[in-house]
Amino acid sequence: MPEFPGDPENIAFDTPVPDALSRQPRKKERLDPSRQLRMDRELVVAHIFVADDGGPVRTIINGRHHKPTGRHYMIKAGFRSSPWESMEGEYPFMQLSEVATAVHRFLAQPHRLDMQVVGSAKRWVYFPDARIEVDRPFGEMLLNGVPFDQAVAEWRPHMADGATMVVLVEVKTDNDRRADESDYKAKLTLAREVYHRLGWGFVTVRQSDIAMHDIAYSVREIGLDHDTSVDAEDVRIAAECAAAPYAELGTLVRELGGRPIGMAKAAALHVRRVVHIGLDNHLRPDTRVRLVGDGKDLFGVMRR
Repeated sequence: MPEFPGDPENIAFDTPVPDALSRQPRKKERLDPSRQLRMDRELVVAHIFVADDGGPVRTIINGRHHKPTGRHYMIKAGFRSSPWESMEGEYPFMQLSEVATAVHRFLAQPHRLDMQVVGSAKRWVYFPDARIEVDRPFGEMLLNGVPFDQAVAEWRPHMADGATMVVLVEVKTDNDRRADESDYKAKLTLAREVYHRLGWGFVTVRQSDIAMHDIAYSVREIGLDHDTSVDAEDVRIAAECAAAPYAELGTLVRELGGRPIGMAKAAALHVRRVVHIGLDNHLRPDTRVRLVGDGKDLFGVMRR
């Protein structure tokens, strides 16, 4: 833990919660009572505020920015547009998360975390860049320091154990001026501790972790067709075609109607986690395609 003002060891356990954290939610926010936390060891009070509509807690885009910002439509964000404020950081991270088979769900700007050490006037407010739900072994790879793009490239469906975990993500660009600020480091360290107590992982994804040197072409091509309409019949065809141990991409595309529509549907089924298309050989006809799980409707394609 970083050094915080005051001496928590000498603070009585009946010390009242600081007034600074006894605050009402902002407009269109609500306190998430299931995540409210007081950590008995560090005597930290933490409140998590989420958006009323279940989406991003803030939209980012406003008149104070003098840089590119935008929104990226994502299937894994519940068919929402996710706000981003960095073309070198958050935007490519969203693109990669949409195509990463191990990522089940994505939410940008998922909550506001208010933190304060009891007895100290210092308060930290933290907005994580993203909340992702991932296959547990994939999340453990990230927590062990494997770069995000490498973990995505190496992932195969057989590596999943059926369990998932939540990972909160801080995305940093190479020119982030906050990187060496002591207050910023303290805030991230404290946030990591809070999330750990809630059973969530926390990782910092750097610009170099999403460079996608070997898989950029595949990620881009699949991402372009991520919102192609697919139905139950397409799911059935993919499940039969990609039966164990695997199929070739050229065969699946042909079964789905041939190019270009067959390739677009294959990409959409990959994003929806019905099949996994290997990302490391530029989507050639002999690229291997494997089923995810048992090939059923894993991400609501029948409801579209």
